[in-house]
Amino acid sequence: MGAVFDGIVLALYPVIVFLGLKYLSVRWTALLLLALLGRRFFTAIFASRETSVPAIIQLAAMGGLIGGAGISKSEIFLRFTPFLISLVFFAQFAFSLRSTPIIERFARLKRPDLPPGHVRYCLALTKVWLLVFAGNSTLVLAAAFVESKGLWAVLVGPVSYAYLGTFLASEYVFRKRRFGDYNLGNPIDRMIRAVLKNRTL
Repeated sequence: MGAVFDGIVLALYPVIVFLGLKYLSVRWTALLLLALLGRRFFTAIFASRETSVPAIIQLAAMGGLIGGAGISKSEIFLRFTPFLISLVFFAQFAFSLRSTPIIERFARLKRPDLPPGHVRYCLALTKVWLLVFAGNSTLVLAAAFVESKGLWAVLVGPVSYAYLGTFLASEYVFRKRRFGDYNLGNPIDRMIRAVLKNRTL
């Protein structure tokens, strides 16, 4: 339940900032965000080291920017936070290439005996995600300098999420088509399998 709450807060960050700046002050908006992120920060401290360290680094960096907004009363710090989040994801994926690619780690959670072909795919996909995060980072960085608060919220919210979601969905379909590892208990997999099968007829 806590993870769902954290995900909702992160996803609604642009909305929270937009409404906060419209109806509250920069300082009160920053305090609200710090309170919402505080729960996740203390939870991460007591989590396992492997999962907590990246989360603590990300949250500490976000807290620094948001705290800077509260102290300086400047909304630019709040606008830069989505760029920081995207940059942290980029760094996590990049550093994982020095050992086990992060996509491979996720894949092995479901399938520990990952075949060599899947391992190579995970490496390539991790590199592709770096390009995707680089594009998203560029988008949200440019949005930080947009004058309109509403346009900023749209760019770092719906536009950014649609960009990431489109790639995520496209990669999922491509992976299913390439490896054919459909989960027939999943209605989405059944639909993809049916569509791809009809296209080959």
